[in-house]
Amino acid sequence: MKSICGTPVLPKRSAILAALLSASSFALAQSPNALRVVETARAGPVQGSKQNSDEYIWRLLTQFAAPAPGVPGAVVFETWASDAETFSANPVWPSAGAPKKFQRSVLRGNRTHGAGPASTAATASQVSPIDVPCSPPGNAAAGGFPADGTPLPCIAEEVRRNRPQFDYIVTNGLNTKAGLAAAYARSVDVQMPTSAISIKGDWVPVQTLLKWIPELGSVDRIRQLYYTGVADKVEYAVVALHVSSRQNPNWVWGTFEHQKSPGRCDDLGCHDSFGAVKHVVAPDRSAINTQYGACEKSPALKALMAEARLSPVWQNYCLKSSQVDYTAKNGTPYALGNSVIERIVGNGTVAASSCITCHAYASFDATGAPPLAAQAMLPFNPTGKPLPAVLKNALKYDFTWGVLLAK
Repeated sequence: MKSICGTPVLPKRSAILAALLSASSFALAQSPNALRVVETARAGPVQGSKQNSDEYIWRLLTQFAAPAPGVPGAVVFETWASDAETFSANPVWPSAGAPKKFQRSVLRGNRTHGAGPASTAATASQVSPIDVPCSPPGNAAAGGFPADGTPLPCIAEEVRRNRPQFDYIVTNGLNTKAGLAAAYARSVDVQMPTSAISIKGDWVPVQTLLKWIPELGSVDRIRQLYYTGVADKVEYAVVALHVSSRQNPNWVWGTFEHQKSPGRCDDLGCHDSFGAVKHVVAPDRSAINTQYGACEKSPALKALMAEARLSPVWQNYCLKSSQVDYTAKNGTPYALGNSVIERIVGNGTVAASSCITCHAYASFDATGAPPLAAQAMLPFNPTGKPLPAVLKNALKYDFTWGVLLAK
């Protein structure tokens, strides 16, 4: 059997086993079944800005969700480079008006609970091609998402990177395994520019959305409440967005959910100190996948949205919270997860997820591929400060798991 990254396993079996045992022990310690306390991530400082991370992330959204200049019917982030356009032997910045293409979740297989590290590694090595049709999520039942029907219910993923991040990756040859291996040999310290922004969006076909949330009633009503787009002649609606900015060394993270998504404040509650009139919405412990109502926007955010000429549909998206560090000041691990991206698609646990900790393990070794020990962390939704032992003999890829896709 071929080993991970094309390197024979047997000569390094003891080293890999030791790394996996270390990773597994850490992951088990962070399992929701263990009596480990976490705290919902809250707004924190952003370097070079007087804004806290909630306001900062909202201001980013008003920029990338604004109408794209010269591209009718599109918003700015839809003109950025996708995973396929970035992590290619021939990377190319998309032309204006290029057709929208979706992909299956890159981390879905890696987050499948119960799959051992070897299975995880095998899954990660089989992610190509990444541009595939919408596919069924990893755990539909967790979110009450429909599991059958015609067409087959599915969720599609879209990852976009802005021009500064795309240029840094491509210019430095960090988009292929050969380039990464060369970077490893030179001990390159990968640091994306502070202007780098990544967005991960989850889209649901409008017909599936009607089946998931029958109260929506019609496709016309969906178009009034959701941002929609067409790919391969199928109309989709955005239900969730992860946003990350390199403005901080650990990046600035925020996650958005549509106000109609069932259970959007389950587990962790919802926290928005800037954009919402009601800053904190507590989770409903009496029921799961309940509706939490509208997240009424603050006058300050409404003014920003109007100034940026955002479509009214964006007022229906709610910031769940933002994150700028691994832990609270007292050392309690922070948790932040999305009820669609983590729980339904990735088969993860929202209350045991951390954007920063998960992405801190994005790395590559001498072969130009993510090391097995780092990949082994992904099924366990690690929280808290990352284990240095897991990244031994690896170079960090600056919190960017797109490294999994390098050709």
